[in-house]
Amino acid sequence: MTRSRCTVCGKPASYRCKYCGDTLCREHFPPDRHWCVGYGSGSDRYRDNDRNRNYERERAKTKLLVNTDIPRIFSHNYSYLLLFIILFSFLLQLIPGYGKRYTELLILIPGLVMERPWTLVTHIFLHSTRQLEHVLINMFVFFFFAPVLERRVGSAKFLLIFFLSGIFGGLGYCMSSSLYPALGASGAICGVLGALAMLMPRMRVYFIIFPMEMWMMVILFALYDVFMIGAHDWVAHTAHLSGLLFGLLAGWMESKKS
Repeated sequence: MTRSRCTVCGKPASYRCKYCGDTLCREHFPPDRHWCVGYGSGSDRYRDNDRNRNYERERAKTKLLVNTDIPRIFSHNYSYLLLFIILFSFLLQLIPGYGKRYTELLILIPGLVMERPWTLVTHIFLHSTRQLEHVLINMFVFFFFAPVLERRVGSAKFLLIFFLSGIFGGLGYCMSSSLYPALGASGAICGVLGALAMLMPRMRVYFIIFPMEMWMMVILFALYDVFMIGAHDWVAHTAHLSGLLFGLLAGWMESKKS
């Protein structure tokens, strides 16, 4: 029987984290040692008592730096910075007169994508002003999952996955529809979920009120989008699926490197 390996260092693993589902060795079992979703939310009580004092001193220095160096906060938390930018962009859309012109400049129009290639990126930062739940649901999901992926793969790779998922989502929509414009971060967020499903498949999440593992939730989302294609519900399901597909591929490639 093959023994489980630590997802961080590859050594034989004797533990499984109850937050993210990763198999871990004794050294990397504490949540703050393995990119865990539970780290920073009261999970410090699970810290290994055998941690050496040098590590604790370095952690104290990091806390002091975070509290006093604002630019450094954003340099290591691009997910929160993106959240702020998207919400700020939504507020610009709400400005009478200006908001409409702002949206028309950045929205993705399938028939004009060759003339307006920048809209493959800029449409990510727009949301429907007639349906408030559009931006609220997207930002709710982004808030909980994007920081987890950023801690897992690093800020640079996180940004790459997010934006390329959004671009692939836009391209997928353009190839499947030419009648209506598209806007929203859903394709990019689906890419984030797809990458996490490959990198942290056993991570425990809640779908509404039902607990399940990350890979199960992603399959449910994918099946829903597949069945809803052509439903004329004003949702770009092909953009969701295209972004998710890229995220799964990116997560698979990153897991092979690890």
